[in-house]
Amino acid sequence: MQCAILCAGFATRLYPLTETIPKHLLPVAGRPVLDYVVERLAAVGIDRGVLVTNRTFVDQFHGWAAKEPLAANLQILDDKATSNENRLGSIGDLQFALTQGGIQDDFLVVNGDNLFTFALDGMLETFRRLGNTIALYDVGSESETAKMGVADCDAVGRVIAFREKPPVPGTTVASIGIYVYRAEVRSLVDRYLAEGNSADKTGSFVEWLHQEVPVFGHRIRAEDGLWFDIGSHEQYDESNRMLERLQQPQRDNSLPPEPMS
Repeated sequence: MQCAILCAGFATRLYPLTETIPKHLLPVAGRPVLDYVVERLAAVGIDRGVLVTNRTFVDQFHGWAAKEPLAANLQILDDKATSNENRLGSIGDLQFALTQGGIQDDFLVVNGDNLFTFALDGMLETFRRLGNTIALYDVGSESETAKMGVADCDAVGRVIAFREKPPVPGTTVASIGIYVYRAEVRSLVDRYLAEGNSADKTGSFVEWLHQEVPVFGHRIRAEDGLWFDIGSHEQYDESNRMLERLQQPQRDNSLPPEPMS
């Protein structure tokens, strides 16, 4: 299985932080956001695939990949966008990744501004057992859920309805931008765009896709790990605080014992 990591956004809500550096490479607890992403992928054996970025930041991603051993097998693709006005959108970039990156088999898609510490083993097991799978997580408030996608699932987990950015979510559980798809979905991406559907959001594609083929939700619990969407200054600051706190015991344990008096 290969991955498609989507990193072509311009993150204008995070200006001035992201005027000269993509948010996917912003440091969190001393490491770029993408380090956490490729680490989680490598832990389940996914170390090959494509990262799509834009013309403005492509050189920075090449620089990051040259220093990150876990990115050695990632193709860095430039979608040639230079601003929000001429960007391809998330699904346009996914199509670009699948065609230009030569992905033919089953594939995992992750929005590159996802920062998460949970393992992906459970989600991949759901995929192997049931098929196309989306990650669901309790984001803590309906105001946050309203910015994302909401899936209604039946007793076996099949998505029977999906709402992208609903004004009244009625739940705090949201789709968090991690998807595992069968190879057949590759042609459905082409069809979705050919029909004139929105290229902007990965959730809009799920909203369409679940009516074409079975899609299942995999619920990730808070005890499985943390998740952050680096979409605002507040969320960025919170991710730094939480990851620093999480890593502090590890640093303390690595210190040599104090000499006895």
